[in-house]
Amino acid sequence: MFERITEETFDEIFPLLEEAFPVTELRVKEDQKSLLDEEYYRLYGVRKDGRFAAVFGVWEIDDFLYIEHFAVRKDCRNGGYGGNCLDALLEEKKKPMVLEVEVPEDEMTRRRVGFYERHGLIYNDYPYLQPPLRKGNDLLPLRLMTKPTAIDKATYERYKKRMYAVVYKYEG
Repeated sequence: MFERITEETFDEIFPLLEEAFPVTELRVKEDQKSLLDEEYYRLYGVRKDGRFAAVFGVWEIDDFLYIEHFAVRKDCRNGGYGGNCLDALLEEKKKPMVLEVEVPEDEMTRRRVGFYERHGLIYNDYPYLQPPLRKGNDLLPLRLMTKPTAIDKATYERYKKRMYAVVYKYEG
């Protein structure tokens, strides 16, 4: 189901990331492509009818899985496809999962948090700042969602420290 993206297939999947994420939440193309060489990083695509329909940017860090990016092609949304892909990824990796979400302040962000909650993730209300993915951008206020359980403050701090070091190369 999950196809590991390589330099050969990267240009085919990157438009899906560009369509799904604002520039503040996505690296420039060259920087995103260079992650394919990172020890802990994997970019996976899921095809439907021969075309990429979903993409996961995943960091397997220590004892947890950090999903940096997850997107589903517009014409494949709202029918359970994305949820099935997410559930399959979690079943395959068998590690506690962490992802960042926007603070649910409007209908779209509340829907996004609700989607993840329906798939077993827990919203953790610790203030979290995502380091910039592009030069010149500011820290982005987000929250962490986790599965299978909520996390305590010590676990939150450990996850944040490892994500800052491994993913963002950031000392905050």
